Amino acid sequence: MSEGLFNFSLPERGVVKFISFIFILSISLGQWTTFQLDESSYLSKKSKTIFRTAGFAATHNFPVDITEKNRIAIGLSTLKGVSANGFLPMISGKMTVSWNLSLRGRMAAYSAEEGTIQAYGWGLSLNPSKDKEISKWIINMDSGKLNSNDALIVSAIQASATRQYNLNKFPVYFGFGLNILNANPKLLLDKKYQGKKEIQTNFINVGTKISMDGLSLIPQLWFGSQYTMVSVNIVGTF
Repeated sequence: MSEGLFNFSLPERGVVKFISFIFILSISLGQWTTFQLDESSYLSKKSKTIFRTAGFAATHNFPVDITEKNRIAIGLSTLKGVSANGFLPMISGKMTVSWNLSLRGRMAAYSAEEGTIQAYGWGLSLNPSKDKEISKWIINMDSGKLNSNDALIVSAIQASATRQYNLNKFPVYFGFGLNILNANPKLLLDKKYQGKKEIQTNFINVGTKISMDGLSLIPQLWFGSQYTMVSVNIVGTF
């Protein structure tokens, strides 16, 4: 079989535009995540999955190198809980404060079946190395909140550590962390909040970064014993 049969390439600019088009189209036309609770119990497996989806979304972040040259990063993300319905769109920003510290924020707002979904959060990344060296490890702290039409309010904090490996000059990110959330649901049966429910999730995070034409495509996977989430991020640095 001829080697040229499957040997074809597209210009990098065309690849980036194609991926960006498919990415934005999938968000625009896809079903967005809803946070409708189980009518019978807020302690059901389905409800706990909804809580974790909200908690991971509110604290979502993606790896971007902390450098003095690239001081600002803007990213468009789509998140998908493996056991949850729909996708969750999000926009994020990151700013380098010093050679070893960067701050970030994130927000999402859209309409779903139960009403308006709003999420926002903030966080920081710390380079633990000395004397402006680029560390393989990055320490992350994030906090955030999601409000589902006043029927569900979830606050979450997340701490994680991420390390970069280079496989044939191809970056691979591996990390681990802890997500702790407080969910305050209001069931439709009695229109009353049921009290806060705290859930802790330990997770492992893997991802990679593909740089093309000034943009970075960053797919990621979070997985724990009871929850798994994937995200795809398109990030530009300035």
